[in-house]
Amino acid sequence: MTLPTPILPPRLSGQSTVVRLTVERLAQAGLNPEPLLREAGLADVATADLDLPGAEDQAAFLNLAAEMLQDPSFGLHLGQDYDLRKLGLLFYLMGSSETVGEALSCFERFSSLDDPSIYGSYRISDIAVTVAVGSAEAGRCLDRHLAEFWLVSIARLVTELAGGDAVPIGVSVSQPQRDTAEVTQGAFAAPVAFAASEDRIDFEVRLADIRLPTAEPYLHASLLPHFERAVEAMRWEPAVVWARVKKAMAPRLPHRTVTLANIARDLGMSTRTLSRRLRDERKTFSGILDELRAELAIHYIRIRGLPISEIAWHLGYREASAIVAAFRRWTGMPPSQVRRSQAGGSAPSDPPSYREPMDARPGAKQR
Repeated sequence: MTLPTPILPPRLSGQSTVVRLTVERLAQAGLNPEPLLREAGLADVATADLDLPGAEDQAAFLNLAAEMLQDPSFGLHLGQDYDLRKLGLLFYLMGSSETVGEALSCFERFSSLDDPSIYGSYRISDIAVTVAVGSAEAGRCLDRHLAEFWLVSIARLVTELAGGDAVPIGVSVSQPQRDTAEVTQGAFAAPVAFAASEDRIDFEVRLADIRLPTAEPYLHASLLPHFERAVEAMRWEPAVVWARVKKAMAPRLPHRTVTLANIARDLGMSTRTLSRRLRDERKTFSGILDELRAELAIHYIRIRGLPISEIAWHLGYREASAIVAAFRRWTGMPPSQVRRSQAGGSAPSDPPSYREPMDARPGAKQR
């Protein structure tokens, strides 16, 4: 794989990739984007020296563009149509990686260089590879158009990187189901859950080890310092700590070693600092753990012949009775009934009514 001149180098202008793509789409339709940019509080399209816009301003711009173009699924269509090389050098860094897992690690660490208001998260459990996106602003979810743009982009990126050998096994969207749900379902070759705990896309766990046909170790080694220097120059640290906590929890679940002290150690911070950071993000340690268990439980329950007791072990519960109570809290049904519903295709792929427990406390021990 050779490195042509990138179509859109990172941080070339005052707009993030999604804003620039939206400007292009409006221009192609013969519409002037500047009034919408001003209305959304974004920099003029010709301005190159202003800060990158926040997720809220981007969402406002995409909503205005969707109305102007009369496209209620604008975010999906925008993500489906553009040349992935417009992601700039990040596309080449990911494409030159050895494996899909390494490429997704690059996405997690460096995607915020293009847009600091949005974070990317990559985690792996024993049943799924999960890539999530979200707002770096605590307590906020991405707007529908913005979330769907990135989820479609991730699906396309992973499929292309893996040489077509990648199919999502589930997609979750934080926004509630709307009239365009059928279009959203059709955009992914996988079931889509609405009103989920986060915006994410899940792939088979084997995906992480697939070697990229475009792997170029020399190119990767040349590009990586560029990104490392950019991170250092920005003194960048992932703004969303709870996503990193969730990632660190996943491999520890079956071993029942998910404690505040262990996770803080994994993340290189003190328990006090971790608790404070989570509190600032309006999250709790036990709430994140419950959320992770809820999403994994729905995946496990689909596996025919997998005993409930074994699912309990995978989720870090000591007794099967604990998971029965948890399923009732997450879904309103015992696991046996959820399994029958899944077999009939009527259950969601993510508990839509999940909410963090009211009595959740940072550092609560697992049952």
